[in-house]
Amino acid sequence: MRANANLLGERILEEYPALHRFDDPVSPRIDRLLRKPFPSQTIAIMSLVKRWQRARTAMVVAECGTGKTLISLAAVDVHSEGSPFTALAMVPPHLVEKWAREAFLTIPGIRVFLIDDLRNGGDRNTPHGVNEVRMKQGRIVREGLRSTLSEMRLRKQYSSSRQRWMALCSGPALFIVGRERAKLGYFWRHAYVVPRSGSYLGCVVNADTGKPVIVDESRLTVADFERVKISETIDARGKASCRRLHSALWQADTDRIRRMAPIEFIGRYMPDWLWSTRHVRDGAVGERRRV
Repeated sequence: MRANANLLGERILEEYPALHRFDDPVSPRIDRLLRKPFPSQTIAIMSLVKRWQRARTAMVVAECGTGKTLISLAAVDVHSEGSPFTALAMVPPHLVEKWAREAFLTIPGIRVFLIDDLRNGGDRNTPHGVNEVRMKQGRIVREGLRSTLSEMRLRKQYSSSRQRWMALCSGPALFIVGRERAKLGYFWRHAYVVPRSGSYLGCVVNADTGKPVIVDESRLTVADFERVKISETIDARGKASCRRLHSALWQADTDRIRRMAPIEFIGRYMPDWLWSTRHVRDGAVGERRRV
C-alpha cells in the first residue's frame, strides 16, 4: 500500500471521478445559509446537488459528527435554486427535533412541520396529525399551523391541493417524520383456515389455495404463526416471467385501532403533492419528483 499509494490514488480518481473538486465554483446560495459549512462539507453539498442533476438519489456516508444533517439540508436549499420547495425527512425517532432545530439554524425563512401520526382522537395530551413547530430559546415547540394529511390533500376552492398549500406556505418547508412512526399502520392478525377434519387436521391451510402452508418441508401449525408474519408464493407464473403471485397470510385487524401508515398514505393519495421536492433521510438523500 505504501509503495503504490500514488498509483492507487490515481486509479481511484480515474475510475470514480469526483463530482465536485476543490477548485470548482460553488453556488452563491452557500453564502446565504445561516451556518457556514466547512470546506469539506461544501464539497459534499455541491456533490449532492450535481448528483441530483444526473440521478434521482444520492447517499451521504460519514461518521457521526461530520455534519450529515447540515450537508443534507444545505444541499436541498442549494438544489432548489431559490424556488419554494417542500422537503420530506424520514429520520430516526430520537433525531426528529434535532432535524427541526438544525433546519431553523441552517435555512433562512424555512417552516418546519412534524407528522405526528395519521389518527384522529386518542389521547388528547398526545399530538396528532401535522403540526408546525418553532424554535424558542433553543427548544422545539409545537406552535402555528395544525392540520392533517387528509386535510392537506383537499383542494377546496383551489385547482389543486398543491396550489392551496402554496397559498398557505409560499416559502421553503420541511416535513419531518420519525422512521418508526412513518411506517406505523394497522395492527395485523393472521389470515388462515384450520380444518376441523380430514388429512390437514391440525395444520394451517392457505385460504386461497386450500392447501397446507409448508415451510422448510414442514407443515406449519397454529403455534408457528404466533411467531411469524408470512406470505406464501402460490404461483410462479412460469420460468419466462419474473412476476409471482403471493398469498398474504396476514391481514389488518379491524377490531383494533384503525390507522394507515403516514408514508403509505403520502405515496398512495398524495403522489403529486410533493412534486419536485427533495426527500431526505438521515445519512441518505435523494430527489423524489413523486413520493
